[in-house]
Amino acid sequence: MENVNVAELVERLGSDEDAVRKMAVFKLQSNIGDPSFADLFIAEGGLVRLRYLTLHASGNTLAYSLTSFARLLEVDKGWECVDAELVERVSTPPPQQ
Repeated sequence: MENVNVAELVERLGSDEDAVRKMAVFKLQSNIGDPSFADLFIAEGGLVRLRYLTLHASGNTLAYSLTSFARLLEVDKGWECVDAELVERVSTPPPQQ
């Protein structure tokens, strides 16, 4: 785990600025696979923010959120946030443009 301030990262996930959220979730995806980091992330309230991004983000922010969520589940954490709404979001193809 690189030197990451978990509380600051969680705060940035909830930023009003898309660029800040995108950079935070980009950084998250490379750290969340560490079980001790995942525990700190969850303790800081990050799981709720990651779930929100997964449900509402688009583009790269969504891609980074999905990767982060998948890596979190791989270390057997975060399953309590997996529900029908999340499964539907992940399994529904994006609209054609």
